[in-house]
Amino acid sequence: MNLNRNTAHELSRKDAAGPSRLRPGGRLLATAAAIALGMALSAPASGFAGEYLLGAQDKVRLKIYEWRASKDVIFEWGALNDEFAIAADGTLSLPFAGEIRAAGVTPGELGDAISSQLMVSMGLGREPDVAVEVVEFRPFYIVGDVTDPGEFPYRPGLTVLQALTIAKGLRRSEQDTVRLEREIISGRGDVGLLALSRVSLMARKARLEAELEGAESITFPPELISRQDDRTVAIMMEQERSVFDARRQGLSTQSRALEELKDFLEKEIESLKRQVSFHDRQVEIMQKELSGVSSLVEKGYAGANREMSLERALVETQSGRLSAETALLRARQDLSRTDISILELHNNHANEVTVQLRETETQLNDAIRKSQTAQMLLHDSEITAPRLLARRARAERAEPRYVIVRQTGDGPTEIEAEESTAVMPGDTVKVEIPLSFETDDYLQIVPGPISADDDPLAGASASMESIPPAVR
Repeated sequence: MNLNRNTAHELSRKDAAGPSRLRPGGRLLATAAAIALGMALSAPASGFAGEYLLGAQDKVRLKIYEWRASKDVIFEWGALNDEFAIAADGTLSLPFAGEIRAAGVTPGELGDAISSQLMVSMGLGREPDVAVEVVEFRPFYIVGDVTDPGEFPYRPGLTVLQALTIAKGLRRSEQDTVRLEREIISGRGDVGLLALSRVSLMARKARLEAELEGAESITFPPELISRQDDRTVAIMMEQERSVFDARRQGLSTQSRALEELKDFLEKEIESLKRQVSFHDRQVEIMQKELSGVSSLVEKGYAGANREMSLERALVETQSGRLSAETALLRARQDLSRTDISILELHNNHANEVTVQLRETETQLNDAIRKSQTAQMLLHDSEITAPRLLARRARAERAEPRYVIVRQTGDGPTEIEAEESTAVMPGDTVKVEIPLSFETDDYLQIVPGPISADDDPLAGASASMESIPPAVR
């Protein structure tokens, strides 16, 4: 439903001033153009033998021309000759014409509606000629037992078989088998790594508990003791022993240094006490001597210089006593600080170990839950899925079932389809390979519970072997 571009170019050439005049013989050419336009308007939508109903996401191209008999010209509506997309609410928003209902109508009906609206909005004497061409159809969807389900661009004349080809055909058991093998390999790796993590966390928890209790050595849980011949468990236990010894030695070194500082300060205090005592004795002696000299000076038996010399010596002795007493107070203050440092050292170490122990217990609980989940998934992949795939492979001989879900005025409608059934834009094609299971088949497929006696540390050794020696 579109004018030929060459014909439109010959019919009308616009310049900046407006539409051009027809050359001699223009009326004959205009008549031919009108006939061509009428044929274009009466043609069916591209790619459809019947009436195609427009919908949201469709993109249309408009060609609008107006025959102005008074001026003997064909006027092209350049502002509207463009591509427009139908909105989600089913309307087409155009300049001058406004919003026009486009969903559920044919391209020809949409062209008539645009023509009528333009005549009313612009105050024209007659309706302009409008050609509507669908340039991009809304997508279709395909789901179910196909290799690549999803949304795909629509192609005119599309059938179910062609849609299946676009989705890369039916999904077969060979593809599921490859995926299952990858899942099993990944599942075994996850189980092994989680088991390795549990070994490490259990050994760390035992080491932290020993540090918190101030024990001389680590008491590992029975789960690790019973497997200490295992290379992986032995390595983990030995690593934690090394960490325990290093941290214990570090704490002991710091404690010993503080204790030695405390002993030194206590000795210094004793020494300063003796100095203060000596100064007190000297002051007492010098005061007695000064008292005697002062008595002699009063009687005239001794000179004043002798008295002044003794007073000066007494002041110096008292000053020395004051310095010694100040040093004694400072040493006692340092001793108190050392005691506080010793307490802080042990308290900080206990708090650090407590926090690490709490975090380790949380991580260990998470690892246990994840390990249980991973074992169940692995059990399902190794036991249940292969049986299901075997049943599916036998059932693939059955013909696939096709159903088209199409939106209608009454809502979505399911249509039974065949490979040659036409697919419309917006349709959803459901592909299903029927599988039939009897009761005994079902009982074979349903997985049994995982035994509580399963070794929670199984798989740790295999995972440890894959770790580079530098990391271990």
